[in-house]
Amino acid sequence: SIKSDRWAHCVLNYPNVKREEIGLWPRNDQYDGVIPNIKGIFWQGSDWFNQLTNINKERKAIEKLDLVVCMDSTITPSGLYADFLLPIATHFERHDVALPWYKGHYYIHRPKVIEPLGESKTDFQVFTELAYRIGGDVFGKAYNPKADRSYFEYPDAVDEAYLRDWWARVQRTQGVEMSWEEFKQRGVYKFKLDEPHVAFREQIEKGKPFPTPSGRIEILSTELAQIKDWTKTRYGYHIPSIPKWIEPWESLNSEKAKEYPFHLVSPHPRWRTHSIFNNCSWLRETYEQEVTINASDAKRLGIKTGDRVEVWNERGKVVVPAYVTERVHPGVAVLHEGAWHDLDENGVDRAGNPDMLTLDNPSPAGAFAYNTVLCNIRKTDLAHHPVWDQLATSRAHVFRRDL
Repeated sequence: SIKSDRWAHCVLNYPNVKREEIGLWPRNDQYDGVIPNIKGIFWQGSDWFNQLTNINKERKAIEKLDLVVCMDSTITPSGLYADFLLPIATHFERHDVALPWYKGHYYIHRPKVIEPLGESKTDFQVFTELAYRIGGDVFGKAYNPKADRSYFEYPDAVDEAYLRDWWARVQRTQGVEMSWEEFKQRGVYKFKLDEPHVAFREQIEKGKPFPTPSGRIEILSTELAQIKDWTKTRYGYHIPSIPKWIEPWESLNSEKAKEYPFHLVSPHPRWRTHSIFNNCSWLRETYEQEVTINASDAKRLGIKTGDRVEVWNERGKVVVPAYVTERVHPGVAVLHEGAWHDLDENGVDRAGNPDMLTLDNPSPAGAFAYNTVLCNIRKTDLAHHPVWDQLATSRAHVFRRDL
């Protein structure tokens, strides 16, 4: 395994790549430290090519691959670069259950509302069929024990069987008395808690040790303090065992700030979930992708709200309208993440995806450095594509903040 945002670096520089550069995870066999020679990418359930850092670097890397497969229910920017695009059924086209994001006190039943449109299949159907094609009946049956080859065309009975078994485990291990049939009829099961969940209650009230070497809350990480060779860790680089400030790869303290005087941050938008729903035209009308800058910076650059501007650095360039306000610090620019990039013939993104500008160097601990970006801004005549009918009345301008 490597850090996902370093796949392009690995492809473009193989074999002259050090393990720490790509966060190569340690192994306990002969392949420990062996740099992967990546020949293909299989995207499933993600929009990597739009959401990972340094998109132009990814564009160069993808040209060196032998195979790119994308599984998705919509043709995302990642799908446009795929050799094979496998249409995947939506949540409305398969029988499933939903659990709350990162734990919770309820389960949701999700019935199949309609049959999959066109040639769409569920992820499980696709992987089951691939298992049969790659390894025959032995591998296919091992991957999906409840199914045979007909599952690719008729999944309902097998899906029901898996979900029944899952609910039986829920009843057995979590004390649920509601039957599977009643759960399907009601649609939701909520757990009745004797008392609210309170973090660390057992440690505070009952003296239960914390899951640390000392059993206490540790400011110093004993795990990090004991590491001798950082190159052989999943991090790659030294991480202080006591929290401290580490100067990022680039910031307004950098020499580069003379050429790129804005610190760009890319927070989550309210109008989509990362890149999900970016292709929903009604949502696009409620907000136009724009860069937010401070009024003092705007005055110095001769920019007012609504002006088209270029936001650029040595990694890429985007074109968006500007929004001028006092609600952002001088020297800081805000460009929300998730917009589907839309490149012109010169590689300029007319939609405004900030990952055209981000750096693919991760933090020492391996986090994506989406907000470690320097850029510059100027007015422009280059085209911006809002992807909604600007001749019609836009909700974004009816309910605008200050227009």
